[in-house]
Amino acid sequence: MERRKPRVSPYAVFLVFNTMFFMMDTTNSYFNIYLDELGFSKTMIGSITSVSSLASMICQPVFGALLDRSASRTRMLQLLILVTACLYPLILLNKSFLYILLLYTVYFIFRRTQPALNTTLTVEFAEQSRKDYGPIRMMGAVGYTAMMFLVSFVAGTDNGTVKTFWLYSLICAGNILLLFFFPPMPGHNLEQGKSRVSPWALLKNKGVLLLILYHVLIATANGLGQSYFPIYVTSDMGASNSIYGIMVTIGSMIEIPFLFLADRIIRRLGIRKTMCLLGIMTAIRWGNSFFAASTGQLFITQGMNFVIILENVTIAILISRQVQSELKTVAQALVATIQGVVGILISSMAGGLLADAFGIRPLFLISAGIALSTAVLFFFLLNGKNREKLTDN
Repeated sequence: MERRKPRVSPYAVFLVFNTMFFMMDTTNSYFNIYLDELGFSKTMIGSITSVSSLASMICQPVFGALLDRSASRTRMLQLLILVTACLYPLILLNKSFLYILLLYTVYFIFRRTQPALNTTLTVEFAEQSRKDYGPIRMMGAVGYTAMMFLVSFVAGTDNGTVKTFWLYSLICAGNILLLFFFPPMPGHNLEQGKSRVSPWALLKNKGVLLLILYHVLIATANGLGQSYFPIYVTSDMGASNSIYGIMVTIGSMIEIPFLFLADRIIRRLGIRKTMCLLGIMTAIRWGNSFFAASTGQLFITQGMNFVIILENVTIAILISRQVQSELKTVAQALVATIQGVVGILISSMAGGLLADAFGIRPLFLISAGIALSTAVLFFFLLNGKNREKLTDN
């Protein structure tokens, strides 16, 4: 008997799902605004985000290894999204610091695994079907932009930040339903006839270690700048939640063409120039925030958010090329954890202390300095031999 062709193209499924998947990110920045509205100090806010990141760092390698051995990674992604959809609104039940700290930590452990797993499945599909990853990821920016219009409107209403918690759960429900159209996509470490590969093998790959170093430095720069940017816009600069939402929406719209061209940009410039250029642009972005005299100038900062997205896409593509199929989920989980943990753990805790002592604005100058130093470092570090380690797999 001939195999029936699927009614819906797998490529179309991935496009639609990525459109919906990144809608879940639209409510993220309002969590810190909610904590600020409760009267939490920036040190307290930093403690919540840093503790949750530390817990995530401990759990992510375990999650990644389990997912690579899973019979259906798509069903596991459904389960992870369901758990976070149930947990996130429960944060509203109690306003005590300890309660929010504990519940948000559990929520964040499950939430942090989802982007890495989606990236693994999408990049894997793109490679197998010989499609560019950038246009698929671009649909995430399209979905994010469309949903941000609604989220910014909701956030601007009475008690709006509270409503964003429930909106997140509704978006999760849409993602869970879409995943029923996905094939199981079992983990590669489950395939018969293959010996299981230890996740520790990643640490022997010098190309992966170079990418991790780059990501650690850039994540630190972006974390310091991004962690308190929403509070800086709404509290220090006096913009409303709606204005901030519009700012984020415009930024996400600008991401779309850059994501569509991401693969071509990397191929055209090469790894060394791409990574150095992204570091320089990150420095310019946060330097602009430091010197901003008005809310209008901060639209430039948010408009350059595509730099972070390009950094993530670049790292995701390079990581997928570097590691064997049995470790793809573990590798992406590790890099996503580093991005979240370093970017939030170090920057949120240290940033919270610095922000309480000196204000938020100086954090932007530190971010710019770290990013520029990273660009210079990798200009010299990615010499012939090290560059080969990123391209010979």
